[in-house]
Formats: sequence, structure tokens, C-alpha cells
Amino acid sequence: MTQASSLSRRQVIIFALITASLVAGDSMLYVVLPVHWKSAGLSSLWEVGLLLSLNRLARLPLNPFAGWAYSKISTKTGAVLAGLLAVGTTLGYGFVEGLAAWAVLRVLWGLSWSFLKLGGLLTVMDVAGENERGYLVGLYSGVYRLGSLAGMLGGGLLADFFGLKATAFACAALAVPGVIAALFLLKHISPERRNSASNAPDAPKPSVFTVLRSPTLLWVLLACLMVKLLTEGFFMSTLSPLLEHHWGETISCFGLALGCASVSGFIQSLRWGWDPLLSPLVGHISDGRLGRVGMFAGGCWVCAALLALTVFPLPFWPWMGLLIGFLVCCTVMTTLSDALATDVAADSQAVVVITAYTFAIDLGAALGPLGGFAAIELWGMD
Repeated sequence: MTQASSLSRRQVIIFALITASLVAGDSMLYVVLPVHWKSAGLSSLWEVGLLLSLNRLARLPLNPFAGWAYSKISTKTGAVLAGLLAVGTTLGYGFVEGLAAWAVLRVLWGLSWSFLKLGGLLTVMDVAGENERGYLVGLYSGVYRLGSLAGMLGGGLLADFFGLKATAFACAALAVPGVIAALFLLKHISPERRNSASNAPDAPKPSVFTVLRSPTLLWVLLACLMVKLLTEGFFMSTLSPLLEHHWGETISCFGLALGCASVSGFIQSLRWGWDPLLSPLVGHISDGRLGRVGMFAGGCWVCAALLALTVFPLPFWPWMGLLIGFLVCCTVMTTLSDALATDVAADSQAVVVITAYTFAIDLGAALGPLGGFAAIELWGMD
């Protein structure tokens, strides 16, 4: 590894670790809130679905704002702003009650994540060479998922024993080091340098409309939207109530009676546990001869087959096996989605393409929880 590659890898890892510390509080809610919603002062399950979707819905108008901001500020400044917002909102989960107050916090977290997601992908764009983009995207995704691992696994266990509010305070404490790291460890890369690197020096700069109507970009946006809707929207948000529906409030595993939040957190945290190894590997393979497009298409077929099989009434452990296979596919598809977006961005206006991509995947992720819980309310879990 050359010195330049080593420095690039270091910057990506630093930004990913900052993101990991900040995202734990949000990830915790996906396994805790569907079970402990009364502690948050909510009155029905549809409010849970609304809150889990609201931060993503809010990001739809906020992503263009964050993209515009990154054309003016460095990724370091964006990371610091995101960190301050994340600490404040996660602390708020422990203090406020009722739908209105929670809605405000979820919108503020949506703004924080807009800065984090765009900042992470732009960091990869700033430092990556053409033949290492997939690897660095996978490295970033894999490392920041450690925060989701801590939030879902640790948050589920803490909430079952100590309640929602104490868990929120613990996640807020975990976010504080992320703000400090953003202040002192990230390099300042000017937006002018990024904007000039996205285009050849003598080439005319295409308009935003020209960039957005590119057929390649449109297909990438549509495909990634659908994958995000099913994986991190519908699947993640409805797993806890699905477990509770089929096996009751507690599930016996290896002689232990565990709450649904704990089991759901464990199942989903398996993904965040292998992501630091699997995501860079998938990205590295996609940098080679096999290519990202073929891998993405094959992953879609495998995801569809596994998801279809989960509707059959199976014993707990075979059903768990299907879920684990589906989670492996989620890792593969997330890494390939991000890498495909950076490929398109490298040949165009990076900020515009990355902003459009985050808008598309946020739309898919937002429709998942809202649609899933609305379906449960209207027609029941089965």
C-alpha cells in the first residue's frame, strides 16, 4: 500500500468511526421503540411507524440543503454540525414524551444524517483512486455499521433491563467522542478542490438538469431506491413486532428467556458485526473484473428469493437461517449501491449526483417503516 493510499484509508476510517458513534442512538430505536413505545408517551403503533419514517421523510427536502451546504463548506465542518445535532437529539429521546416532541427530534436527526451520509461518500470521492473506490466505500460502510451494532444489540439489551430513557442517555454519551474526533482528526478539504476534481479542467460544466436526466444515473437511483425500501426500511423496522407476533413477548434461546427487542437487536446486529470485514471485501471484488453491475443484478435475485421464503411458516431456527442469508445480501447490496453512485459521481458533478442518490435511498427507506406499520394496523401482521 502506497503512502497516499494509506492516508486515504485513514481519512475514510476516521469519518466512518465518527459516523458510528453518532448513529448508535438512531439504530437503537428500530429495535426498542416498537416494543417500548409507551415509555415514549406514544398512544398507538402507527405513531412508531411514523416516527421511524419521519427522519427519512425529512431528509428528502434536507438532502438538497446538505448538498448545497457541501458546495460551500468542507466535510469536516459538516461532520461537526452533524455531531452536535446527533448528541442533542439522542439526549432528547430520554427527556421528551409525546408524538409532537419526538417528531421534532426525528427531523433534527434527519438533518444530522444528511450531513453524515453525504460527507462520508464525498470523503471517499475526495481521497479515492479509480481502482479503489469500491474498497473504500465498503470500508466506510463496514466501519460505521459498528455504531449500528452497538445501538441495536446493546440498546436492545439495555432497554429490556433499564428502559428507553436510560438507553437514550447511554447512546448520547457514546456520540460525544464523535464530535471531538471530527474537530481534531478530520482534514479540511475545500469544496473548491472537490468541485474542480469532478470535471476535466477544460471541459464545460454540465447543468444540474443535464446531470440528473442521465439514463445511467436514473437506473442507479431507481434500483437503489427499491433495494433500500425492502432492506433497511420494511425489514428492519418490522422485525421486532413480527417476532412478538409469532413467538410472544419472550423467546427461549439456549435456555434463556429474552425479550423481542433483544432478539431483534441480536439478529440485526449480526450484520453490523460482519460488515467491517464483508463490505470492504465486496467492494474490492467489485473493483475487479467481475464488476459492480453484474454483482448488483445477481444480488437482487438472491434477495428476492430469500425474502419470498420468509413468508412460509417455519420453525424458529430455519427461519433464522433465512434471515441471516437475507442480511448477508443486505450488506452486499448496500456496498454495491454506494459504489455504483460514486462511479457515476466520479464522471459528473459529485455533489449533485451524491445528493440525488441519498435522496433516492432515503425515499425508499422512509416508505418502508411507514408502509409496513400502516399495513399491520390495517390488515394485521399475517
